[in-house]
Amino acid sequence: MKTNINIKVDTEIRDEAKELFGRMGLDMTTAVNMFLLAAIRERGIPFALTTIPKQPSDEEAISILASKLKRAEMQEKEGQMRNFDDFALELKQKYGQI
Repeated sequence: MKTNINIKVDTEIRDEAKELFGRMGLDMTTAVNMFLLAAIRERGIPFALTTIPKQPSDEEAISILASKLKRAEMQEKEGQMRNFDDFALELKQKYGQI
């Protein structure tokens, strides 16, 4: 016997999943059934759930670093940077030995 399940999903997520599953030769019903069967087999969610943030890939890390360097260059050109030695001296005077 078969039954229907109604779930709410963002339209964009649904459309991206449909496209992905279609490239794999699956429809949404088959993909959801595969997830449910895997959950039953694993007796839990069939992938790791974690609160540990995802580490960026090398490409993402390089992109982030390049963006930060461009911002720093812009700040330097606009006179928003300070000499580190002056900053360290200011901290030492204010807080003592650091």
